[in-house]
This record gives sequence, structure tokens and C-alpha cells, in this order.
Amino acid sequence: MEPAWYTVWVQAPDHVRPVGGVSYDDVPTTYLEPPSSVQQALGPRRPSGWVLAKTGGRGPDRGVVHAVDCEEAPAGAPVLTWERALDAAEQQGARLCSLCGAAAELDPLLKGFDRGFSGDEER
Repeated sequence: MEPAWYTVWVQAPDHVRPVGGVSYDDVPTTYLEPPSSVQQALGPRRPSGWVLAKTGGRGPDRGVVHAVDCEEAPAGAPVLTWERALDAAEQQGARLCSLCGAAAELDPLLKGFDRGFSGDEER
């Protein structure tokens, strides 16, 4: 047996009658689609996009690309598409944040997806 969401809708007064002294204020009056099994398994999605935190220094570290919802992301920074995030990451002195997953998400796009899958690399 597998737990599942089950909803039955009935129409008043044909199928039900109110019980005296009971409040029905919390009873939904519109049908809400139950979440799909994919939505239940994956949970809420994070906001899409990335932001560039400029460090402003002259040293080798000139900027960090973060996911929009990263704790280290600067507030009010413009949201970058993945293409713009890759452009920013390819600039000399820029790096990808490993705390928020920007590195895990964008590194394969920067380095190529076949790396590690072709079987031709040296071991």
C-alpha cells in the first residue's frame, strides 16, 4: 500500500447538511490540484538565475558568480541568465561559488559535458 492524496468533492445540499454549532470557515470552496509526484519528490524549486558579486580589488579574485538565493549573493544585483553567468565566469579572476551550487551547475557548461564520459581520458 502506498500513501496518496485523495479528495472527494460533494455538493450541498444534495450530499451533505451542516452540523449545528460547527464552523465551516476553514473548509475550501475551490478545488486545488494535488502536487504531482515529481513536485513532491523534488520539493520547491529555487529561483532561476545567477548574480555576480564584484570584489572590486586588483588581486586575482575579481568576482564571484552566485545563485540568486545564495546567502553570499549581493542584494539588489542584476539577475543574470545562464549565458551571462557563463560570460562572467569566463572572465579572468572570476570564480563560481561552491556554497550555493553555482559551481556544480555551471562548471559542466564551462568545461563541457563529455569530460569524464568518453572513456579516453587518462586514469
